Amino acid sequence: MGSRFEDRQNQGLRFESELFQAVQGMGFNIAINGTEHTHPEFVSQLHRSTDQTSLAVRFQPDGVASVGKIPRTFYIEAKNSKMIEKTAHQQYCKLATLGNIVVVVFKPFSNGWCFADSMPLIHGNETVRPFPIDRRFPVDEDGWLCPRQVGRRPSRGSGTPYREIDPARLELWADFKSKVCSVLAGILGT
Repeated sequence: MGSRFEDRQNQGLRFESELFQAVQGMGFNIAINGTEHTHPEFVSQLHRSTDQTSLAVRFQPDGVASVGKIPRTFYIEAKNSKMIEKTAHQQYCKLATLGNIVVVVFKPFSNGWCFADSMPLIHGNETVRPFPIDRRFPVDEDGWLCPRQVGRRPSRGSGTPYREIDPARLELWADFKSKVCSVLAGILGT
């Protein structure tokens, strides 16, 4: 039996496959993206690297999709979680700042999706509020939960800073195609 990390990784790959099939069923062409798919051993060596190039390689969105006779493209990330790591969010926003469209879809599809640069993040203080003070993770100045600052290894997850997503503020899956196509058309001025 695999580790919890391997189990989460396998669940993520299944979700990614289901998502890509659904997106393709809407009429988009889709391709797997990222070095993690083509050279997983290489990416695993970068696990602790924090230089910008390594981060860009580690946090590439899972796929790239296109639509239209003269294709318009966007990145797509499959999130098998209701949380996002701070570094992943920063890397997706950097792509968006450069003019890329980055869409993040949460499992299950009914939980919704969002554009990375308008991700509905819950402030860490809201996340920890229900817990006794001595059991709360520290929250940094930007609202990210910081499990490693507790001084003990978290029982689950990597311990990297993260925030939860507000599912009530995500876009509806039923609106995915029309909203993505509208943004693609608007950016190109057509």
